[in-house]
Amino acid sequence: MKYISFVMILMLCTGCIRHYSTYRYDNGEDYVQEGIIRIVNDDNGKIGYATAEGVIIIEPQYAFGYPFANGRAKVTYSGMQKTVADSHGEYHYWQSDEWFYIDKQGNKIEE
Repeated sequence: MKYISFVMILMLCTGCIRHYSTYRYDNGEDYVQEGIIRIVNDDNGKIGYATAEGVIIIEPQYAFGYPFANGRAKVTYSGMQKTVADSHGEYHYWQSDEWFYIDKQGNKIEE
């Protein structure tokens, strides 16, 4: 009986665990900038941020997000990924009308 209870709890909790990957950039893992890397939620593709050691500091919630520079990162909740013309599908860029900046705690920076 104990074994069945343990298996049931394990099965229930497994669905609760979030799975993140390091954001892929230039055919490899994201570069550490200012001690921070971008991460991606494996389920929905949202971008967040973690320390170089893997400690999540900003949960994945952004459609697109640039690396941190000068203590801030440019992010957006919505937008589209588009292909660069004449790149034969190799290069892409993000387009959004709703970009804003966040600090390292995820707070929106007013400009």
